[in-house]
Amino acid sequence: MDFTPVDSANERRTIEILAECFADDPVMNWSCNHPSTLVPFFEITLEPFLQHNLSYLDHAERGAAVWLGPNQKLQWSYRPSNVWKMLSLGGMKGAYRMARSGMVTEKYHPSEPHYYLFAIGALPSARGQGVGSSLISHVLRRCDDEGLPAYLENSKERNLGFYQGHGFEVMREIRFAKSAPPLWLMWRKPRDLTT
Repeated sequence: MDFTPVDSANERRTIEILAECFADDPVMNWSCNHPSTLVPFFEITLEPFLQHNLSYLDHAERGAAVWLGPNQKLQWSYRPSNVWKMLSLGGMKGAYRMARSGMVTEKYHPSEPHYYLFAIGALPSARGQGVGSSLISHVLRRCDDEGLPAYLENSKERNLGFYQGHGFEVMREIRFAKSAPPLWLMWRKPRDLTT
């Protein structure tokens, strides 16, 4: 399957795809205080990933994946427009929950070099067609070639089998608060390609 890197020309489409894919995500919706749309969330969060050139769409724009490579660091933009987007997304409660979610996930984020899958999704109309598997395998092959692990935070219980089928194992289950849904922290060791 062919992939298209995300850049300024297709960034908007990528935001729309991810917002649609995560519309029913329990952790995302709790963190953002149940907004009417997740477009502002991805407008804020996608930008710092793009400079690392590990974000891509499938050729037919049916899904997207956003990764961070080993030893890459995010440079978050604290522009007033982003603060306004955060507040308009879920109000003060949502801003607090998003900040708390970020701090907690950072606390558990592994320190050893790895590829980090921030977001992946196939549009509802494309589910069950292998789009998600193609999207995730694109970078997992690189993990195996380079002998590096991969890490993600899974926010849907029904997706556990998908990630486990691609070699991820649950490291820990956490919640951002008593009222929050569970989040599964998952790790994948590189596969030995010599055997």
